[in-house]
Amino acid sequence: MKSAAGNKKIESLLKLVQKEFNADEIVEALHEIREIARDEKNPALVKICRLCYEYIGENGHFDIEFVDDEEGIEMTDLEYLLELMLHSDREVNMNEIREIRDLLNEELYG
Repeated sequence: MKSAAGNKKIESLLKLVQKEFNADEIVEALHEIREIARDEKNPALVKICRLCYEYIGENGHFDIEFVDDEEGIEMTDLEYLLELMLHSDREVNMNEIREIRDLLNEELYG
């Protein structure tokens, strides 16, 4: 995200997710982040937010098995995605966001 407001919203959501998984609050926050991404004209973040809240709405969780335990990353898939979104200006992070987007697309519409 480019804006301070967008990053603050992502950071708030990240703190919430680290405490508990409350699907309703997460979906609401993703809707808000999506609107900020739309204002920033960032279609990749707009789409990933939509796919995330659709996936959570259908499944009640966000366990997509993207984060590989062998890599030593000690966070959930959603925490990892939010971290990527915080630094979406880095191309390597955008590439991973696109991978997650494709995975969610396949899961939801495959």
